[in-house]
Amino acid sequence: MNTQDIRTVQQSFAGAYVRKADLAERFYVHLFTRLPEARGMFSGNFSKQKTMLTAMIAACVSHLDDQFTLEELAAQLARKHAPLGLTVQEAEAAKRALIAALRDVLGPDLDPQTEDAWGRAINLVAGMMTRH
Repeated sequence: MNTQDIRTVQQSFAGAYVRKADLAERFYVHLFTRLPEARGMFSGNFSKQKTMLTAMIAACVSHLDDQFTLEELAAQLARKHAPLGLTVQEAEAAKRALIAALRDVLGPDLDPQTEDAWGRAINLVAGMMTRH
């Protein structure tokens, strides 16, 4: 990712973060629409899961310009998701669900350039996860 992409993602996330509960809710709505069987992967306190989702997104976004820390965050994500045995299709569904949730929350502020930058950021973290 280039510096402009990082700045674009970080600036747009500020708008999404103030609506982090909506972002998490919309992510899971889109994920379960695309992947209904994913509901079975979640048990226990689902509000805690939503909080962990937005906290991890925030951590990744704030460290897009710090390769070492971003690798560590991706490794944490990989370890947490490893027991689920996610397929490539499930990972792709999650990426698409996050972009769709961002569209819902940011509305017209998620212009094509910003959405493309988000796509690159998501793919960067996802690619790091597969190395761990």
